[in-house]
Amino acid sequence: MIKLDSVTKCYGELKALNEVSLSIGSEIFALLGANGAGKSTMLKLILGMIEPDSGIVLVKDKEVKFNYVQTRQAIGYLPENLVLYERLTGREFLQFVAGIKGLGREANQEIDQALTEFDLKAKQNLLIRQYSFGMKKRIGLIAAMLGKPEILILDEPLNGLDVETIATLRSKIEKLYKEGKTIIFSSHIMDFVERMATRVMILSKGQISVDGTISDLRKKANLPNNHFEEIFFYFAK
Repeated sequence: MIKLDSVTKCYGELKALNEVSLSIGSEIFALLGANGAGKSTMLKLILGMIEPDSGIVLVKDKEVKFNYVQTRQAIGYLPENLVLYERLTGREFLQFVAGIKGLGREANQEIDQALTEFDLKAKQNLLIRQYSFGMKKRIGLIAAMLGKPEILILDEPLNGLDVETIATLRSKIEKLYKEGKTIIFSSHIMDFVERMATRVMILSKGQISVDGTISDLRKKANLPNNHFEEIFFYFAK
């Protein structure tokens, strides 16, 4: 579904990514790393928001920089720094997103169901500027998942969410995975990573430090019984 082939991206003299190659298929892929490791750069390259200095980024076997529109049509995206149209109501915003995605009237039923699942039905007609941070995050999650995109990218999705909403998100991700979708997420909540990810990749200084299942990482670190946070620190340094 996604392939990076010898991708390098620099910001001045800083190599945010350095000769990175990987393939991501139908899986729940956790992209981890310390601040500045290159996570955001990798996500922006996949989304087509920036172009590599060298190497190739492919989504659905097509090079992203020549197929930007098709790439974005295949991807649902929740950015870490979420910006919404605050003069719209929650429902109006979701209908706006559905229109951009080219979804028909059937999207209204999907919106109704999602608003109920994320406990926003009673607040759907309030202006977004009246929403709390957590409510805005829930609207952003619903928007990202509208239309069941082939690829779902979630950058720090847990910030601002309560326990009940995290459980709802977990259920939605598991359902999409069973339907053969590709889910990529970045998070600092290691318990969530350990519970959800079918594959984990940790970046360090713009390069892949380790890539594999949770079990693989524990074996490579020789820390079979430690909290996964310690596994992360072992490879992220």
